[in-house]
Parts: sequence; C-alpha cells; structure tokens
Amino acid sequence: MGAALSTRKGRESKSGPTSGVVNPQHASTQHSDVHVDLNDPEVSSAVREYASRVSQFTEADERWLRSNQDAKRLDANVRVVGVAARHAVTGHPVVLVTYPLRVAYDRSRAGRKGYSTHKWDSRKKDGRVPWTNTFWLVCPEVVSAVGRLEHAGLVRDFHAKFVKGDPTHDADAAATFAKQHARYAAFRWSLLSDEDKEHCEKEGYASVLRDCGVGGLRFVNQVKCLHLQYGHYLASGGDNVVGEWTRAELVRRGESIGRGEDASAPVEG
Repeated sequence: MGAALSTRKGRESKSGPTSGVVNPQHASTQHSDVHVDLNDPEVSSAVREYASRVSQFTEADERWLRSNQDAKRLDANVRVVGVAARHAVTGHPVVLVTYPLRVAYDRSRAGRKGYSTHKWDSRKKDGRVPWTNTFWLVCPEVVSAVGRLEHAGLVRDFHAKFVKGDPTHDADAAATFAKQHARYAAFRWSLLSDEDKEHCEKEGYASVLRDCGVGGLRFVNQVKCLHLQYGHYLASGGDNVVGEWTRAELVRRGESIGRGEDASAPVEG
C-alpha cells in the first residue's frame, strides 16, 4: 500500500525537501533521551488507536495534493501509506501518514536542484534511508496558519514550558509530552515491515526510527516545528500537548484549524 508522489514546481518552505531527512552516516550515533518501551500496554494501545484513525490514500487524494502543494511540499521519494486526518467538510487530506524509509535521492539530481547532496545520498547500494516525519501536514490553510504562529515566536514560548527554571515551566505538560514522543516513535516503528525492521537494525537506523520522538526529535523537551506537533495532534486525535496549545492559539486568532470546524468553537479538552 502507498504511493510515491511526484511534485509540481512550487515554492519550497525552509523546512521543505529535507524536513524529516536523516543523514544515514549519523543515524546510528544519535543519542536520544526519548524512552520507548514497545511492550508497554499504554504504548501498544496508542499504536492501535493511531492506526485505527488512518484511511486509504486514494487517487483522488493524490490529485488534490498535486494541485495544493505550494509550501511544505512532500519529497517525491517519500511513500504515502495513508491519511490520518481529513477536513470534516471537504474530505481532503489534512495529515498524511508516510513510510519511515525513503529512497535516497540521486546525487546528480540533487546537485541540479541545489539540494545538499550529503543529506540525500546514502553512498550505499541499498538506498533505503530513514524518514522520521511520519505525520505530514498538507492542508494549505492550516500550514499557513501554523507558519504564522511560528513567525510570532510560539515555538520558543512553547519550548520554555518544558524548561526547568523557566517561569512558565509546566512539569505535568513536560511529563505528558515525553510519553507522547514515545508513542509517536512506537507508531512509526510499527509501520515498518519485518524485513525493513531487520534492515534498520543492521544499518543502525533503529536508533532514530524507533528511539527518537516526534519527527525524529531526540530530546523530550524539543518542539522545533509547530507543523510537526500539530500534524501529530490532528493525526492522533489530540495526543500532543504542543499541538493542543497550537490549536488553542489558532482558535484564539480565528485561524483555520484543519477539521472544518468553526474557529470560534470551544477548544476540546
């Protein structure tokens, strides 16, 4: 199941084609303080819950996506395996589910496009390399709205809530967020076939695909990108505190929140 997308020309966001890309030469050496216990019943339950929310990525979805990817365009070598959230009115994809391995980019093509070749070329005959961004936010209105929050400094403000000693520190939210990182990682790992899990173990990719958190983040207090966090929030039915804060701020500002809901509706939870 799944499809690789061919994208039309358009504006790249600053986190565009390389967002979610991991240099395979560094993958096995990355330290992470995300604790993932695949045998934890709570984690297993979350993985099943995430999976239950995924619908098929159809030809109609692909056609819509090709016509509506101007910013935050998904790398054409990433395989889409489903849709985790849809707009409640239009039915169009809001969040895609992507496979955790992608085909390494061709070095000559990378050079022509001006991309960084060391991030794209694995220098291995087997070109399957880690892709950590499991949930990809694609609704143009929501992508733009979340981008405005980032430009307003909300990444910094939300991160501060996880930093001990900061006046806004929220210990309960920090503990919850650490568990949410782990659940994201467990779901990402569950998407791999047994053969690909074996490949990842052999190549040292398990340390980033199984043991790192949301979008491949290595530390449980990292926020980095609100698109990452809000995509996870929508895909999981609310299992991301930063995504929850993001939604609340979108509602407060009267922005599009990605479910066809009236932005004046009360924030859930």
